[in-house]
Amino acid sequence: MIIVGHRGARNEAPENTLESFVHAYQHGCRHFELDVQLSQDKQLIVFHDTTLKRTTGHRGRMTDFTAQELSNFDARLNTPGWPRPCPIPSLKTVVDALPDVSHWQFEVKTDSRLRLSIIAEQLIHFISARKLEERATITSSNRWILKQVKKRSIRSSTGLVAESRLYDPVKSATALGCDYLCLSDKLVSAKRVHDARKKGLHCSVWTVNDLKRMNELRQLGVDSVITDVPSKALTFMSASV
Repeated sequence: MIIVGHRGARNEAPENTLESFVHAYQHGCRHFELDVQLSQDKQLIVFHDTTLKRTTGHRGRMTDFTAQELSNFDARLNTPGWPRPCPIPSLKTVVDALPDVSHWQFEVKTDSRLRLSIIAEQLIHFISARKLEERATITSSNRWILKQVKKRSIRSSTGLVAESRLYDPVKSATALGCDYLCLSDKLVSAKRVHDARKKGLHCSVWTVNDLKRMNELRQLGVDSVITDVPSKALTFMSASV
């Protein structure tokens, strides 16, 4: 079972910063999930929240600032003791710094359809320009953007981020033509994992930080787990093989 670093290594370093991905990479992690949004000047930015407050202490919406302005904010507020400033990075900054990562999950956060359309087009171009077609999946809980990606590039790998009990996630992911089902741990069942894999979906479960639970998911046949503690998880999984 593959260990995927959540926002780099969310509980080990400042989330969604270059430092977080480098930290996890240096501890053996080669699969990552990160959040993608659009800056005011339409650049792809790695950031989770709609506002800057939680990770930088500054007021304002992330989308109200340019990429250059965002790079001047220090995003380590919620990681006490981290010794160095951690700028909010562009997607280019993170991916180009780690060229031999095995796989990326680029999760697109919900936005207006106009902005999502721009993100879809830019991500497809970004992946193609770096020849990441086999090493990157565009994921989202927003079905509209997943449809847009497939319409624009049938080769693009997509994944449905599922956390609602109101619909069958396997059927939904299959209907959308997805390659990945990114399943909330609260929705996991043996049947659901079996059904996903039977449909040819890579089943990736989030967010799993308990080591015992990781082992349970491995026994169920889950393909990958997204975790805030990839360094600890990798050590545990290698020792328990």
